[in-house]
Amino acid sequence: MPRILPSFLMLLCLLFMQCQKSRVPVVTEWIGLQTKESAPLEKEFKTAGSGVGPVTWWAGGYTWSGGYFIIELIDVKNGETVLRALYRYGDAKTGNDELPKFKWWHSEEKGRIILAANRVYKMKLQASGLAQPGAGWGLWLYRIGQEEPKRRGGKIESQ
Repeated sequence: MPRILPSFLMLLCLLFMQCQKSRVPVVTEWIGLQTKESAPLEKEFKTAGSGVGPVTWWAGGYTWSGGYFIIELIDVKNGETVLRALYRYGDAKTGNDELPKFKWWHSEEKGRIILAANRVYKMKLQASGLAQPGAGWGLWLYRIGQEEPKRRGGKIESQ
């Protein structure tokens, strides 16, 4: 009996570790965060496919005077920040280069980044002083290493 107990406990630990890994969803479509509040948001996901490939991202939001929002994408395995951007009220670099309307400011940007397949990433969104409808950001994911699907009207066309 004493020899079986350590082996049994080791098996339980291995099973528990496998269950923890499987809780991160594999994503092959749009994934995003959006908020109207100041509480920070986080979401983890795993990419699908093989190799590395470009992924399109989008961010946008509305802020009151003194407001801002920050987007981040972190590679969980090595803790490296893949993407980080700060959007502030009145920031001509990241927002519209015009005078604010209705005492709020609209910032919007899109771009492409290189992500690795079968890797876990964490998205973060922090905000303060948001106007309606708030702020958000997201990624158009697909099976990395395969041809990027065509999108029409924000939806991926099935082939």
